[in-house]
Amino acid sequence: MRRARMRFPFWIAVISGLLLVGLSPGAALAGSETVTVTVDGRELALPEPAGVQDGVVVAPVRTVAEALWAQVTWIGATGEVLITALSATVKLTVGSREVSRNGEKASLSLPVSVRRGSAVAPVRAVAEALGAAVAWNPGTRTVAITTRPPAVPERVYAPAFPARVAFTANRCLWLLDGTQAGARPVQVTKDGEVQILGWSPDGVWLAYLHRAAGQEGAGKPYLWVVKADGRGAYQVDPRPVMDKAAWSPQANLLAYSTQGPGGGYAPDGNLKIATIGAGGAKATALITGGEPVEDFAWSPDGQSLVVSLHDEADLLLRLDRLTLKGERSNLLTLGEAGNSTNPRSEVLPFHAQGFSWSPDGRYLAYYLCPNSASLAADGVELQVLDLNQPGKPPVNLGTTLSYAEWLAWSPDGSQLAYIWGGGREATANKVLRIVDLEAGGKVIDCGRAGQVDTMPVWLPASEEGVLFCRGPEDTSWEGEAHGVRVLVPGQRIWWQKLDGTAVPVTSGPANTADCYPWVSPDARELYYLRLTRRDSGSLYRQPLAGGPAVELVRNLGGSPGYYGNYYPAWVSIYHFGGNDQVQALSELFQAEAEKLAGVEVPVYVPTWFPGDGPFRLAEFQADKDGYRFKIIRGKE
Repeated sequence: MRRARMRFPFWIAVISGLLLVGLSPGAALAGSETVTVTVDGRELALPEPAGVQDGVVVAPVRTVAEALWAQVTWIGATGEVLITALSATVKLTVGSREVSRNGEKASLSLPVSVRRGSAVAPVRAVAEALGAAVAWNPGTRTVAITTRPPAVPERVYAPAFPARVAFTANRCLWLLDGTQAGARPVQVTKDGEVQILGWSPDGVWLAYLHRAAGQEGAGKPYLWVVKADGRGAYQVDPRPVMDKAAWSPQANLLAYSTQGPGGGYAPDGNLKIATIGAGGAKATALITGGEPVEDFAWSPDGQSLVVSLHDEADLLLRLDRLTLKGERSNLLTLGEAGNSTNPRSEVLPFHAQGFSWSPDGRYLAYYLCPNSASLAADGVELQVLDLNQPGKPPVNLGTTLSYAEWLAWSPDGSQLAYIWGGGREATANKVLRIVDLEAGGKVIDCGRAGQVDTMPVWLPASEEGVLFCRGPEDTSWEGEAHGVRVLVPGQRIWWQKLDGTAVPVTSGPANTADCYPWVSPDARELYYLRLTRRDSGSLYRQPLAGGPAVELVRNLGGSPGYYGNYYPAWVSIYHFGGNDQVQALSELFQAEAEKLAGVEVPVYVPTWFPGDGPFRLAEFQADKDGYRFKIIRGKE
């Protein structure tokens, strides 16, 4: 039986503000006495000191609210302060005791006032309206605000769906087997910080980087793998890696380069290949040392890798192909041997990164980075090398940011979708472009004025076009110390078709943003992350051809990344089953989605329902009264 949830009336929290310091409402202002305000043990730097007025501690609203990850907007024409958080919208008015929380009105113990340009209000009322707990320590005259524990990831959609999902939340790694109806997310790591690398080609293993607790964001990462069920995790190499590892597209092999465990930049100058299995990792070195490997990427057939090398003595940049047998051939060399006398202050091509092979292995796209980190942060050259024409200069596609995820090849390898535009902010001046290399390098600009484009994904058939993220340009988030709103409100997944038309595929509330588009191999289903605030959101799935979106998992979390690029990605998806199984499960999903949307469409279809062991054939029925499974072959 479901228990009724008790509501805590907002007016109780407001009245309790009178009791914060144990004084009566008529107590005199004691503003000369110091009052400290902390959030989760961290003292707030207040632009206007907190003080006691009539027994109530008051402090600047903006500082307190932003420390609780809320956004504060000042409406000068009406003297209103609007506080927007994930779970509540709070409105205050200068000179008034009235306050509303999600439309519910109450009365403050003191009116909101302005002191030296800062709106000031009772601390307890503001903090508790945003879901925090407040305690008063009379001995230290400290207001201690404690935020609620982070939300735990929750599976919302109980029926089976044909995918395994890896995602981050609260800096930890979680796995969900969507093929198991009702299965809950499994937490893999308990502390530190995780970066997802992706699934092995067979979907059995998930690779990730882990930084120890206390070293988040700065510590050196170690390479780990874990089985899809969350068990059998182990560390691949005893040494930390150089922020990257990559699966072979054809086998359970991981390529990576290691570094020293101490402080500072200390590359070992190697390239290792580890075979991943239940008994542990077996590593061999293709490059043994002395050659700093700036970046690398597997070829589509999984038989070789391209590596970016930099000769510090001769200032040469080399792109070499290295086979699994250790055979090496040069693809491109930039610079002039014997040029070590060049002044180090000169801006020169230093290395290539962000490699992306065309599916047929003919073309290689990469970013050419200079020996200036500051210049590279604002944009680098994107080039494409035709490996079928040795000696032919690379095609230069202009300036953009060096994210491999912003490159998407058509399945036939003839066209490349990419994001063009300089400036380190990923939320402005970024445009989708498509180059047709079989048509002499013709470039199509798909941008729209005032819009920002990111994260292109080519659909499974070359003629179908590209999915990408598009929303209004926005850099107003810069400088927000504790901002909570999404960086590009209203961002949606769009479909750029090759006839020149572009249409939105997703829709949602104006204060949300959709990102990380991923399409099933049969092009029937679209998965994406919907951000409800800049550091959290939910995973959704909907039919690509149109239909209701269904929330699969909520409370995913991660970082908005460097200048809003949203990398490393928060989620990785492995689509499960063969074409027939995928089609049947997709029909099941479509029926359930329509049911959830309130559409009465009785459906009775056979579907492959995954469980322990082989797939089992089941019948699925959905109507206005619910849905049912009936196993008709295989064990229940």
